Amino acid sequence: MRRNPLFREPHRQRRRNTLRLVSAALLLLIVFLLWLNANLQAVLLAVVPGLAVEPTAGPLPPAPTLTAPRGALPAGHAGLEEWAHFADGAGRVGSGFLLRLDSGRVIGVTTAHSLVLSGWAGRRLETLTFRLPQAADEAAVFRRFHGPPGQVFAGYDFARDYALLVLDEPAAEALALTPDPRGAPVPGERVVLSSGLGDGFGNPRLLTGTVTAVGAAAVWVQMDEFFEAGGMSGSPLLSAHTGQVVGLAVSGGRNAPLLIGFHPLASLVAKAGQAADFPSLAAYRP
Repeated sequence: MRRNPLFREPHRQRRRNTLRLVSAALLLLIVFLLWLNANLQAVLLAVVPGLAVEPTAGPLPPAPTLTAPRGALPAGHAGLEEWAHFADGAGRVGSGFLLRLDSGRVIGVTTAHSLVLSGWAGRRLETLTFRLPQAADEAAVFRRFHGPPGQVFAGYDFARDYALLVLDEPAAEALALTPDPRGAPVPGERVVLSSGLGDGFGNPRLLTGTVTAVGAAAVWVQMDEFFEAGGMSGSPLLSAHTGQVVGLAVSGGRNAPLLIGFHPLASLVAKAGQAADFPSLAAYRP
């Protein structure tokens, strides 16, 4: 018996519709996989709290649309030299900066590794000081920590590497930096590293770059030019848009393009707010 062609058409139509649905689903899957490949790090950071973002080099993220109020960069020095004063002498150990908290209190900010790697072990540290680059006078003196200091960074977890400091006496107001209320920059944002070492002649040295990745434990910046970053740990990262501080320099690469990792500002502000003990520098041992 021959089948009526009228009964074949609905069957063929259903097959065509099924093939269209399968094709559309496969296309959507391919698009999703391509998007996931391009945004895998962001997805992991969103679903795994505290995951340290890894350095990202290569094509820069597109410039973001920023709604934060625009502001000017500090007029003078933002980054300062960090000096350690031991019973048997003193020496420059890194960089640091002064940060004005929302309470109005001004604290010193630097890295933990600059102290640990400076030969502190087995020596009695009397004071830490900040100086204007290439200056002989002390701009800020510290004898106590503002809360227990952190530890040397491990991997790309820069949020553990910090030392907050109590001013021994008031410092010049112009040196205190304002925290960016956003807590961190965003990928594609233009930023400025204010080197605590200055330009070697007592002038500020501002080094520009673009944010490539942001997480709770690290901010990565690809610098516009390669330079030797040794001794700049502790220098402040400033937003070129707001003019305010968004991070603390912790670790830099040795190849071009130069990538530098920063401790995000939000983490520093949170740690400052949680401080309940203020141990003396002299009593601390790394």
